[in-house]
This record gives sequence, structure tokens and C-alpha cells, in this order.
Amino acid sequence: MSQSFKLFRLQQIDSELDKIYSRLNEIEAKLADDLQIRLAQEKVEDAHQKQNDAALQLRRAEVDVQSQRSKIEQSEATLYSGKVKNPKELQDLQNEAEALKRYLTILEDRQLEAMLVLDDAEENYQAAAKSHSSIVEDINLQNNQLLKEKELLNQDLTRQESERQAAASNINANDLESYNALRSKKSGVAVSRVVERTCSACGSTLSAATYGSAQIPSKITHCDTCRRILYVG
Repeated sequence: MSQSFKLFRLQQIDSELDKIYSRLNEIEAKLADDLQIRLAQEKVEDAHQKQNDAALQLRRAEVDVQSQRSKIEQSEATLYSGKVKNPKELQDLQNEAEALKRYLTILEDRQLEAMLVLDDAEENYQAAAKSHSSIVEDINLQNNQLLKEKELLNQDLTRQESERQAAASNINANDLESYNALRSKKSGVAVSRVVERTCSACGSTLSAATYGSAQIPSKITHCDTCRRILYVG
């Protein structure tokens, strides 16, 4: 078995390990990401606050209307009690009662408007709460699926690491050191397969000498362009 093949096999395992680690990192990030839930919760809290504010405004409007009606009752009671005889005073009382009634109409309109605002606020709160529940349900479902995937990936990770250990044990220390150094410099790809006399990693066409050297099992040959280890097979 050629040294280049052993290194190529190690590269295949490491590439799979890189994919597994990358996906595990993605899963961990997604599991830790609660932005959607937090935003939905903020909307619920905002809608709830607006509902409470609207309810308070309605209660105030109701109190104002009730207070105004009491004033009208008192004014009319005085007007029709017969105790006031002076025409000027009677006229003043009449004008006051009419003014109180006109203002009551304004207060009742405000009360109606406050009721409508509260209705809208309650609808918005219910919609926000429903959306929050739906998002939480979706996120929980997603997280359950991610946890299952994570479990399978960890199983695969254990297997791949065992295979890597076995593969690395068959490579001499100098070649392994060179391989690891290249991996760190070349975005994780230290060994490139030769396809139709071309380095598959960088796309360069190999010279006749380089191609011939790469076919010798006992030699480690590097691409003239990207310096990766070449494997012909």
C-alpha cells in the first residue's frame, strides 16, 4: 500500500470528521439560538401591556361617564325640586344641565372609543400569544430533530475517530507531520487526487515529471502549484 494512498485515506476520514464537527457546531448554535422565541415573547409582553393600558383607559372613561351622570342627576334634582324660585337662577340651572349633558355625550364617545381600542388590543394580544405558542412548538420540534441528529453524528464521530487513529498509525511520523501542517495551511485539504493528470484541488495540469513521480508508490509527491500531496488512484 503506497504512502500517498495511506495519506489519501487519512484525508478522506479527516474530511468526514470536518463535516461532522461543522454540522455539530451548527446544531449547537441552533439549539442555543432562542432569538425567535425571545422576539415572540417580547411581542406578547408588548401586546399585553397595551391591553392593560387600554383596559385602564376604559375604566377611567367609565368613571368619567358615571361621574358626569351623577352631576346631571344632581343638577336636575335641584332644577326640579321647586326650591329655586328665581327665574334667573332657574335659567342658569337649565343651562348648566344642558352643558353637562353635552359634555356627557363627549365622554360617552370617548368611552366607546376606549372600548374599541380595548377590543383591538385584546385581539392583538391573543394573536401574539398564539404566534408565540406556535413558534415555541415549532422550535421544540426542530430541537428534538436536531438532538436526534446530534446523537447519530456523535456515534459516527466515534467511529470515524477510531478509523482515523488506525489509519494514522500506519503512517510514519514525518509524513504525518507534513500532512498535518498542510491541512492547517490548505483549508483542511492536504492530499489531492489526480484526475486526468490534473490536481483536483487546484485544477492545475501536472507536468510529465510530477505525474510520473506521483505514480511511484514509495514517493510522496507534491503539486507544483498548490503544494498538496498528490494521490494517483
